[in-house]
Amino acid sequence: MRTGEVFALTWNDIDLDNRIIKISKTVYAKDKEENGRWYLGTTKTIGSIREVYICDTLYSVLSNYKKLQIKYKKEYGKNYK
Repeated sequence: MRTGEVFALTWNDIDLDNRIIKISKTVYAKDKEENGRWYLGTTKTIGSIREVYICDTLYSVLSNYKKLQIKYKKEYGKNYK
């Protein structure tokens, strides 16, 4: 995966049940005239839209992080950010 594609990922792109990451967007920077702001956009080409399979190590990391995130959301309620 390209760096911009990784930064664009959300939980909606990650299917832990089937161990697949769906890549359909990327983060990119505008020209310096735009003060280097970051934007979310589509991939460079249609061929860049793809699915990547999740290995056992990444599956373990993502699953544990998701559980931790759910715990914190319950614990902090509306103060969770």
